[in-house]
Amino acid sequence: MPRKPTTKSKKPLPAKKANMGGWNMNNFSTTRAQLFAPVAQDQRRDLSPRDRVEMMRRTRWGDRNSGIVRQILGDLTQYAIGDGIRPQSHCKNAKLYEQYFHDWSRKCDITNRFSFAQAQSILLRSAARDGDSFAIKVRNASGDPKLQLVEAHRVGNPVPPEKEVPGMHDGMIFGAYGELVGFNVYKSDGSSRTVYANAMMQIVDMEYASGARGTSILAASWNDIQDEMEILAMEKIGVKASSDVSLVLNKKEGVIDENMAFELGAMPPSNGLGNMAIQMGGKIVALDVGESLTSLQSNRPSPTFTGFLKSIQQDISRGILPYSFVTDSSGNTGPGLRLDIAKADRTFQKWQSLIIEQLCIPSWGYVIGDAIANGDLPDDPEWNKVSWTTPKRVTVDAGREAANDRADMELGLISMSELYAQRGLDFRSEMAKRAEDMSFIVNLAKTTGIPVEMLYKPTNIQPGTLGPLAPNAYVDSEADTSSVDALIDQNEDPNSAS
Repeated sequence: MPRKPTTKSKKPLPAKKANMGGWNMNNFSTTRAQLFAPVAQDQRRDLSPRDRVEMMRRTRWGDRNSGIVRQILGDLTQYAIGDGIRPQSHCKNAKLYEQYFHDWSRKCDITNRFSFAQAQSILLRSAARDGDSFAIKVRNASGDPKLQLVEAHRVGNPVPPEKEVPGMHDGMIFGAYGELVGFNVYKSDGSSRTVYANAMMQIVDMEYASGARGTSILAASWNDIQDEMEILAMEKIGVKASSDVSLVLNKKEGVIDENMAFELGAMPPSNGLGNMAIQMGGKIVALDVGESLTSLQSNRPSPTFTGFLKSIQQDISRGILPYSFVTDSSGNTGPGLRLDIAKADRTFQKWQSLIIEQLCIPSWGYVIGDAIANGDLPDDPEWNKVSWTTPKRVTVDAGREAANDRADMELGLISMSELYAQRGLDFRSEMAKRAEDMSFIVNLAKTTGIPVEMLYKPTNIQPGTLGPLAPNAYVDSEADTSSVDALIDQNEDPNSAS
């Protein structure tokens, strides 16, 4: 028998919720505050232009007024850039290219105010504080290649919004396939112009593949930064207030008569008793029955407040630089301090790589390529092969690490080029200097007639144990031996087979 039809609607199945998958972090709890966060989406939607500008306004205020913010940004810039990241060319005309770039880098910006090292520092500090920074490849009135430094607030959507082109987000123009096409840059008069992507260099530490503009390294710490400044300011007011009151007079009425005011020094002396107090170097106080004069002992700031302030500062430093590196390393042990130094060094190396990839290499290609195209430099097929020497790496135990580096070099674990690069030096330049120094020592020994060992490493040589250099019969005494290639061993026949 067929089933009778029914008019009752079926009860719908319950909709799946975020806390039905067994993940405790998604479960509702009355003991925790609810997070008012948007749904997971592209970072371009999460970071609106209004939010980014507001973050930039606050971090710039912190850079001007907060000591710990200036310390973080200053340490990052000082140890990552130092006196500048310098190029090392790897072609036949290396010295010629390097000298040309060095001459250009003395005044590299369009205003002729900043060197290339200063431009690196400005751009890195701005990128860490504001989220990103920019440099445009431009030319001056003479047609020379220059850089125009652009801060983050100079890049944004045009005003009014009707002038926005399709694919634009927060001043960046993207193509149909997501490729970067150009930037919208504000002028001083309020108008804007489009700069194509191949002419603009964006310095940014991007954390999301779907992002366009960067965020400040201080974004997650800003609430703690502001709280630390406000709490410290209020505590200082309290310390000043408690320091201003030294004595407390306990009495039944809240009025001090003229005699008591005189005794406490609030009124000028008018009789012999006051003169006596001045001559004796103190004050004579007469108290009535039921009155007492006590000294106020202030307990501000308390040790617990100091520890609380340290906890806030540690939270500020997390995710940026180790607290022991930025603020206080007194409570850290030797191994712990070395670990924090290694963490800080990794952070500096990351920003150095960003500056090299996003600024230094494009600048080298722009300047050297332009000089080759104009005929100012010879064309070398490997002109674009260049590496960059960073400042000396930060260390907590230079002697121990130097000994380990020498041992690793002798075993072939690291090359001499890498060792010199760790110290912020160019291997070839330093070897050329060393060769010139040794050439000078050898020629000086010949001129004065004393052994070379007396001039080079004389600590292990006893006077009179070595004779002067013997004249070489195979060497022309009038030949020029100032260059390294012209130096010949004093007892070697240059014509003999080796």
